[in-house]
Amino acid sequence: MRVLCILGAFYLAALILLWMGRCGKISRKMAVLVSAVCLLAGSGALAAAVYPIGNGYGKTVNRLTDLQVSGKHALPLQGTAVNNGVTGNPAAKTSVTASERLSGPVAQKSVPESGESSSPAMLSDRFIALTFDDGPYPPYTDRLLDLLKAKKIHVTFFLVAEQAQQYPELVRRMTAEGHTVGLHAFRHRDFLKLTEEEKRKDLEQGKAVLHAITGKDPVYWRPPHGFRDFSVMETAAAQNLTVVNWSVIPRDWTGIDSQEIYRRVMDKAEDGSIVLLHDGDSPGYKASRQATVDAVAPLIDSLQEKGYHLVSLEEYQEKIR
Repeated sequence: MRVLCILGAFYLAALILLWMGRCGKISRKMAVLVSAVCLLAGSGALAAAVYPIGNGYGKTVNRLTDLQVSGKHALPLQGTAVNNGVTGNPAAKTSVTASERLSGPVAQKSVPESGESSSPAMLSDRFIALTFDDGPYPPYTDRLLDLLKAKKIHVTFFLVAEQAQQYPELVRRMTAEGHTVGLHAFRHRDFLKLTEEEKRKDLEQGKAVLHAITGKDPVYWRPPHGFRDFSVMETAAAQNLTVVNWSVIPRDWTGIDSQEIYRRVMDKAEDGSIVLLHDGDSPGYKASRQATVDAVAPLIDSLQEKGYHLVSLEEYQEKIR
């Protein structure tokens, strides 16, 4: 069911109840009270769809610990509280992280040689994933890839397939250099406003484009704006896509400088964080993303100094298998 239908049903119920109260069919006090509950319920349904963190409409990966130990698709780890990455969430104090579950007498497992990781990682170590939306977008994606190669770090790119069609060489470079390529959309649109057919066609087109370039289907999908409802989640499941949002969002597209992007990420980053950044500027592709690129090198250095291993989504799943 679409959230807009749920919203409309609650709001219509509120109007009917108010009308019944006005006509004397029920008491006015009861009509106002129940109408208010309906309005709040409808607003809550919409808020759950547009708020990126939460599982109200289906399993969503907001933290690395939400990824399944084996297999490609995201499910909560056994004994792990899902989406507990928001600062101050009491569940975070009682949940069992992937690191804690896998610590103990485990063998050291290094990143594959092709990854050129700067240091071997233990399964009990702490991990953070940097993710980038809306690319590829020259020259910023090019500069970002150069930086990541120099730092020997892998990230996850959620690509707009229309852009990927224009710059397939950048997508091929991403995969060749060990990064995870996920789908953002074929065309960057609010999926809450699309029909069932439009959603299905967009994901099918996007998957086909990325498969044609990389030789494999994308596993991970980030809904545009992070918006999703029952219908969106069902469409993603039908396309065998794992829905991934984030737990840290510096809002780097708002024109802030690199120092502010750096500060916002460092203030919120913790073990298991998925950080949302942008190397693209959908749909216009006019704004600069240089501030984001400039923030990445100091972010990598500072996070590594704090003991975090920076990984792509695929890389993390390989480590916890």
